[in-house]
Amino acid sequence: MSSSFFLKGKSRQVHKRKGEKIIKKSKKQNAPNLKNGTESSDSDLDLKKFSDAEESESDHETAEQKKLRLAKKYLEEIEKEEAKRAELKNLDDAVEKRLQRDFLEQKGKLHVNVADNYSAPAENDVKLVRAREHRLSLTCVCISRDSEFAFTGCKSGSIIKWSLREKKKLGTLTYKTHSKYLKGGVTSIAITTDSKYLATSDSSPDIQIWDPHTLKHVHTFKGHKDIVIGLIFRKNTHSLYSASKDRSVKSWSLDEMAYVETLFGHQTAITSIDALTRERAVTAGGRDTTIRIWKIVEESQLIFNAPVGSVDEVKLLDEEHFVSGSDNGSICLWSVLKKKPLCTVTEAHGLDNNVPRWITSLATHLNSDIFASGSYDNQVRLWKVADLYKNIVPMFSIEINGFVNSMQFTSDGQQLFAAIGQEHKAGRWFKQPSAKNGLLIVNLTVKLK
Repeated sequence: MSSSFFLKGKSRQVHKRKGEKIIKKSKKQNAPNLKNGTESSDSDLDLKKFSDAEESESDHETAEQKKLRLAKKYLEEIEKEEAKRAELKNLDDAVEKRLQRDFLEQKGKLHVNVADNYSAPAENDVKLVRAREHRLSLTCVCISRDSEFAFTGCKSGSIIKWSLREKKKLGTLTYKTHSKYLKGGVTSIAITTDSKYLATSDSSPDIQIWDPHTLKHVHTFKGHKDIVIGLIFRKNTHSLYSASKDRSVKSWSLDEMAYVETLFGHQTAITSIDALTRERAVTAGGRDTTIRIWKIVEESQLIFNAPVGSVDEVKLLDEEHFVSGSDNGSICLWSVLKKKPLCTVTEAHGLDNNVPRWITSLATHLNSDIFASGSYDNQVRLWKVADLYKNIVPMFSIEINGFVNSMQFTSDGQQLFAAIGQEHKAGRWFKQPSAKNGLLIVNLTVKLK
């Protein structure tokens, strides 16, 4: 089930910009400790996210001293975050629960059943926000981890930063004002967990890096030979993965602003990409009907063969499970341990002239039993993963008008954001003239226990 399709040799280097020193990437530095099949030891829990920022402090430290310092720093960060939440009677208990949650999440074993707490939102809980800069169909949306800001892109080549509290526009990047960097319709947007970097792609093979706070341009990554379809940051890091129509996946380091390596394997244009905490990425290969999990450190990949149809969307539920959507209207639930789907829903969004409607977008509430799907049947549908990942049960639907081209849940799962357009994000095969291009904000009704 696993085979190696990585570009050898220089692909394992971090390539600096012209005129700067080339820094080799050491496997020993980045490879996790393998112990009985697991990818990291308990003592290494999430310490890596502080290592880059404090590298200079560790020049004269032993390995144990560095590990102890980073552990103390990690605990301090958790205490600060938990103290900012609602009044806590026992901070020690909150920190202990947070550490346990982070440990299970890193191991891919965190799973919270929340679907039964959700109910269909009321009409006034659904709002469409529009802007004149988005005169064509919206294609992508991403949300900051603190749920303060949203970023949207559209076919007209504009990018808008939104305030989610005030539901208003804070800044804009357009083709007219930033023609040096924006070359056409925006295809993907991604933001780092700490909101330090914003990555965008458009109708060119280039990837643009921005400061999400000031919207100033930071860097341009070049290397792909065709349009970049998807961008995703590895959680809690500045590692960026990109997927392109040139059938390759590339890895970039934003700490050095450098190219790392290229991954080959798909036989047709890649249509979707996702990643979580581990050094892995999952991609959908479109017409080659495969989904591939790229194991970066091991330099190998897992190949999953989907049912007939173009696999257009893929999203991770957790480190061990993911869902996919195809142009034949089917939604599949997968486990990384099995080649075939655990469960399949056919014609998930019904028929249009006896032809199944494409699955145009998916969104998952991470480490839970709930996900959403979008198409062009004027419905966003929410689903529950039931019976220990053996079944997908419909929950309720949210009425909208237009193509649902991209979706994302907030980290707490209480809001869902969708990029709505009159056309499909990848083409102009057909149009819904009555639809309005905009950002759909859905306040979900959740009963907190």
